[in-house]
Amino acid sequence: MTPRKRFGDSLADEFLNEAGSLLEESGSCIDSLDDQGDDPNPGAVNALFRSVHSLKGVAAMVGFEGIADAAHALEALLDDLRMGRIAPSPAARAAVRDGLSAIGSLVSRVAGGEESPALDEPLHLRLARAVDAARSEGPAAAPALPGDIDGYLSDYERHRVGESAKRGRELVLVELDLDFDAFDATLRAAMAEAAAAGELIGTFPGTASDPSRMAFRLLVALPPGTDPAALGERCGARRVEVLVEAATTPAPAPPPVAPEPAPESQAQAAPGVVRVPLEKVAALVDLAGELALARGALGRSLKRALAGAPDRGARYEAQRAFSQLDRLVSALGPAALSLRLVPVEALAARLARAFARTAAALGKEADFVVHGMETEIDKVLADELGDPLLHILRNALDHGVESPGERLAAGKPRRGRVTLAVAPRGREVVLTFSDDGRGIDGAAVVRKARETGLLRALEPDPRDPFSLLFRPGFSTAEAVSEFSGRGVGLDVVKENLAALGGRVFVRSTPGTGTTLEVVVPMTLVLLEALVVRVGDLRFAVPGESVLRTLESRPDEVETIDGSPCLRDGDRVLPLARLDDLLGLSSGTPDVGPRAVVVAEDGERAAAFVVDSVEGVWDLLVKPLAESVPRSREISGAAEVPGGEVALALDAGALVARVYASAPAGRTM
Repeated sequence: MTPRKRFGDSLADEFLNEAGSLLEESGSCIDSLDDQGDDPNPGAVNALFRSVHSLKGVAAMVGFEGIADAAHALEALLDDLRMGRIAPSPAARAAVRDGLSAIGSLVSRVAGGEESPALDEPLHLRLARAVDAARSEGPAAAPALPGDIDGYLSDYERHRVGESAKRGRELVLVELDLDFDAFDATLRAAMAEAAAAGELIGTFPGTASDPSRMAFRLLVALPPGTDPAALGERCGARRVEVLVEAATTPAPAPPPVAPEPAPESQAQAAPGVVRVPLEKVAALVDLAGELALARGALGRSLKRALAGAPDRGARYEAQRAFSQLDRLVSALGPAALSLRLVPVEALAARLARAFARTAAALGKEADFVVHGMETEIDKVLADELGDPLLHILRNALDHGVESPGERLAAGKPRRGRVTLAVAPRGREVVLTFSDDGRGIDGAAVVRKARETGLLRALEPDPRDPFSLLFRPGFSTAEAVSEFSGRGVGLDVVKENLAALGGRVFVRSTPGTGTTLEVVVPMTLVLLEALVVRVGDLRFAVPGESVLRTLESRPDEVETIDGSPCLRDGDRVLPLARLDDLLGLSSGTPDVGPRAVVVAEDGERAAAFVVDSVEGVWDLLVKPLAESVPRSREISGAAEVPGGEVALALDAGALVARVYASAPAGRTM
């Protein structure tokens, strides 16, 4: 039988060439490790790990699952080696050689024409048996480092810190202040000097002297007898700090080994974390969106161009190439968006400081406890959330937590407790404020609303009495103070959160406490939206605000107090045409079935007539240009497949507008 290569000679040859290079590189690395014995250069181990990781990725990309699985098993073993979980014993090194040999045999079988070669016995089982005797006591404990350094360390970097301290090396922080225009070349040169002097463990951002410069910090492990000041001079450092002194009786140092040269692709990127201006992040996000649109256009073009192609191999190869592009683009968007995400730790620290000041001013004794500070959220969103969350926190102290005397009389601990729990939920982040205070009486809230005229005589009691807390002008405070009683409170909180795509909910039990749940999107730019059409325009309604879509006929519309309504189960919802609300003219007559979107703002729901519903898409939303007239109902714009622009709608503002014009007595 003539050997047959998979999905076209060109792609197969490219894979075989790349796999051959990586296997050759890996073989050189393991030869180097054998020469170094039981105390190998960590750079060599890491280089071998990277080569096998790259081989796994190449194999997975072209569909050789058997090779990808074997490479994954060997990668896991190498990760144990570089993290110190397995000792670099002869048995462990022999297992690595066995793994490389097994992967090489699979690659040879591809060259011979096999479509999907796989090992008879999974490689991870073979490797597990081979290295049982090489298990070590685990990685060395890392010494304590300053929090602004330790927070940047990966698990591998923290392991290298521990190993360096164990071997009596000096841990030095080299601070650089670099010109913005040439920082990359200067940084690479400094990193090379650090690697030549010892072990460069990590590179982290710093604080520059002015906005035109870039600051970085290099964490370096130096052998005993190395002068940190001399290293700083060679690197052009503005400051050098010794974090951990060298041991007075250090463990025997391994023979000096030249550092492994970084691959060309890695030499241009600093390891660790680098500060990125928000403008650059926004540009990357925009590029990801445009690339996604190009993907769609390419897919459609390929389908049309190849529909009549007689060469099945060519069609398969093109489809495979598009499949790879699709997978990579799908990963690019989330990766780009992740650059905007920051832990909520800084926001929580701001809230804690405000909590302490407010408690002191009110004469309250209470603790503020935060869970989930590692949860990530959009940087812009985190900045904007500060004010509404501060208002919620002050409300919890002012209206919720009792004075020490009241708490003792009620059989509670003298000190109150306010808890903030932050957790991701799908594409959203939930911030839950809970206090153990006096709670809120829902019946009292309704009475107060009627006394102040917020509930009209004919208006029925709401199903959720706590929704009244968010009405403008509502306050339960008996007197005006610095913190309450002005009637400007939770309504503003709700409005500010709605502008960020957020919602807020209240639960409370008298005598036990109150919980406010704030739900916001994880990022402000990626929107899962229902796209609808009105006339020639498209609009995007946030998915979390859409309850359902349905079809309605004109004869199904009811009129209550002169306004159109639509019955939805046991509720009667106000009904409005979206084109009328937005001041448009779709030209669509009110005849025949019409598409209806039911949306909510957390406590109320309304129905909106549109011309058609086109589907649910992930969209990258951009703010409107300054020259575009502002509208509460329109929050931004996004490109949709096909190159058209959809305006992003604020569902909460639309619902509020419908209810603002509703007559008294309208029920839901």
